[in-house]
Amino acid sequence: MDKDLISENDVFGMLGKKRTAVYRLRKKYGFPEPVLSHPARYRRSAVRQWIDEGGVNRKSVV
Repeated sequence: MDKDLISENDVFGMLGKKRTAVYRLRKKYGFPEPVLSHPARYRRSAVRQWIDEGGVNRKSVV
């Protein structure tokens, strides 16, 4: 298994959010989509980059 993949629960822990909040972050704030579904897996590097770039406060790229 790819060591960069993390579970949905790990993402919830990193963000301090629950499933519906993460869904809203994806739709409204450009949070990374899961790379696998059932069970959902996210790239740790993509989540970390999103956080490091400011998360919901990041500047939009036009």
